[in-house]
Amino acid sequence: MRRLVLVFVLAVAACSGGEPQLRFDDAVPGDLRELAASTWDDLLAALPARHGCIADVDLVSSRELDAPAAYRADEGLILIRIPRTAGQLEQSLVHEFAHHVEATCAAHAELRPAFLAAQRFPPDAGWFDATTWETTPSEHFAEATVEAVLGRRIRNRDVLITDDAVEVVEAWGRGR
Repeated sequence: MRRLVLVFVLAVAACSGGEPQLRFDDAVPGDLRELAASTWDDLLAALPARHGCIADVDLVSSRELDAPAAYRADEGLILIRIPRTAGQLEQSLVHEFAHHVEATCAAHAELRPAFLAAQRFPPDAGWFDATTWETTPSEHFAEATVEAVLGRRIRNRDVLITDDAVEVVEAWGRGR
């Protein structure tokens, strides 16, 4: 009987989809795994209404990466440069997790008009199209998500994020 109950519980868990998962490449060091898993949990806690539309994502660490981190949407893959401080890693992780959310969650399109207005972009601004990284709405969204999840930013401070933009991310994450 116990075996039957266990099989039933596992089957229900498999069918429900559960929480989106962060998976690790075998070469990701243990301390980074712990930090990334905790940071992923923080992101999910900030976006409770969006779990059903966020896909699983893989994390790979690299000592050769030119940028602090990168997201490859076509692969569902986040690359993160090591070694760095825990605070730097945490911020880079949330920033790239935000790009993963915008790439995998179709409902993300719902927040864009309000976010553009909150960040004082023109309503017809291209989400991914701008002349520089600092003027790209998608990058502003990722930075606003860092503030919404961590309550602070220690890098990219030259990208000004309005309180209204952070509130738009928080409200969307709660399903409002």
